[in-house]
Amino acid sequence: MKYKAALFDLGSTLIEFENQDWSTLGRMGIKAAYPLMKDRFPRLPEVNHFGPTFYRYLMDILDQRTDHSEVGLHDACARIFQRMGLTIDNGIVEKFVNIYYKPVTDQLTLIPGAVEILEKLKDAGLIIGLVSNSIFPEEFHLGEMERFGLLKYFDFTIFSSSIGKRKPGKAIFEMALDKANVDSSQAIFIGDRFDADIVGAKNLGIISVWKHRENRENPDNVIPDYSIINLSELETIVLDKE
Repeated sequence: MKYKAALFDLGSTLIEFENQDWSTLGRMGIKAAYPLMKDRFPRLPEVNHFGPTFYRYLMDILDQRTDHSEVGLHDACARIFQRMGLTIDNGIVEKFVNIYYKPVTDQLTLIPGAVEILEKLKDAGLIIGLVSNSIFPEEFHLGEMERFGLLKYFDFTIFSSSIGKRKPGKAIFEMALDKANVDSSQAIFIGDRFDADIVGAKNLGIISVWKHRENRENPDNVIPDYSIINLSELETIVLDKE
């Protein structure tokens, strides 16, 4: 077998996070979490002002990331609330994030064939790892993976929100190779984003597989080693089965 490790992205590769667009999910999250904030801070501006201000400050923080660094949502919210002049005590940040995230997790669906291909790769003796970009807390995603029956197949998981580094930077991929104890030539990476997944894998000499998703931008015309529509196609690519 030519590969020893199969490394996966999470969102839109194994679990669909974008059944609704992110801007809609963000508005839903703000609307859900606003009563908590208004109760704690009675002078807080109305939601139609608080929401846009929150997102403007969040984008400021995310735009300041350099060298493929990552900012977790807990830290970002703490900085946003401080900028708004709000006192962050009594677990207000954690409570806000928990409520804010609920519309996201409520609309998730499992990508067809995810459990089946993971089971086949595991039975074949491959090391299976996850390398995911996310500003959301790791424990949220681990719970979702458990909920959909995926977590038991993984030897390790790496989330950018936990390590402070994100794809396509080399650091997060190097960590995955180290955890898998394989050379780049012995690993294959499966993801849905050209700019993060395919570019990042190719930069380290990892064989790249693009999991098709409609309307994914590819401005640099990055060419993956393989492209698939269904996860079941990995059986041929990884396990040499016709």
